[in-house]
Amino acid sequence: MQTPAGQALLARVERELGEDELPVLTRLRRDVTPGLAAALVETVRLRRRAVKKFPAAASLFFTRDGLEMASAAPVAAHTAARFAGLARVADLCCGVGGDATALARVAGQVLCVERDPLNLALARANATALGVADGMTFLAGDVTAVPLPALDAAFIDPSRREARAAARNPEAYAPPLSWCLGLRQGVPRVAVKVSPALDYDAALGDVPAEVELVSLAGECKEAVLWLGGFVTCTRRATVLPVGATLTDVGLASDALGEVGAWLCEPDPAVIRAHLVQRLAGELGLRRFDAEIAYLTGDAEPHSPFLTAYRVREVLPWNLKRLNVVLAAHGIGRVTIKKRGFPLTPDELRPKLKLTGPHHATLICTRLWDGHVVVICD
Repeated sequence: MQTPAGQALLARVERELGEDELPVLTRLRRDVTPGLAAALVETVRLRRRAVKKFPAAASLFFTRDGLEMASAAPVAAHTAARFAGLARVADLCCGVGGDATALARVAGQVLCVERDPLNLALARANATALGVADGMTFLAGDVTAVPLPALDAAFIDPSRREARAAARNPEAYAPPLSWCLGLRQGVPRVAVKVSPALDYDAALGDVPAEVELVSLAGECKEAVLWLGGFVTCTRRATVLPVGATLTDVGLASDALGEVGAWLCEPDPAVIRAHLVQRLAGELGLRRFDAEIAYLTGDAEPHSPFLTAYRVREVLPWNLKRLNVVLAAHGIGRVTIKKRGFPLTPDELRPKLKLTGPHHATLICTRLWDGHVVVICD
């Protein structure tokens, strides 16, 4: 598929492939083997799916698992930026090369290690397609057994598939998180990609680390444990694509109070990084419940780290009363958000009587010892 003839076939499949792939496969099998025909169709399917993660997806190669595990290009570029200018770096467990190619754009020599020969071949092909293969070395093998050269820094993304059935147990990563953390004994700077749902305090123990949570377009995408010379703080939340970052260095606030004129939902990265109180201190906001990750204030806040809603009305939770108020405001469409509320949005929506031309956001949450619905714009 990397040859001119293969590229022509891929372009042909791209033109012809619709929802039903059987006619395309039938025609292809007149010219190529059934295995190659299937690979061509699968490659085009995965490229189309990959566009949301990779702007250059139309020239790249993936497997289904490799695409799912790969960091989105903006996230990989953000992580790689901290390796800028380093001469010798490694991407251990490089997968299909999403992070490795980002590293190659900013660092000197990049060593890519991967135990799956197919993924390693795809990583090499992707580096070639992106024009960054010069200066990259590709090595097949288990990272726990491969002797590593002297490095300035290492990035490792251990497989977490095995850990899904182990209650997010980081020792079920491949390689285990403890092994990844041990890299700092021989490498001065280490970055470990982990699940955003990880219990960082329990997983790290007494290992000094900077925990960064990264969100992209409002969705928390990944977490990175920065070790050794990378450490600049304890917690960091980064919001992409704007690139804003918030750390635990600075004023935090434990202020509690009533719901004000504005109700604010912190970005998921801020919440997962346990920086809600830090954000409150930064913006002069307060919480209205000590265990709920919403903030409130009396003036409109402007920050990439939150979404602000103008409060119309705060109603103690009562379905009949809520429907009366929605009808009075002519609200026929709602966006429902919840934290600490007994019903999910899918459970609440069928119970609402929505009529009228207007839209509102319903924030269903806990206030002190009761539940409320805050009607917002």
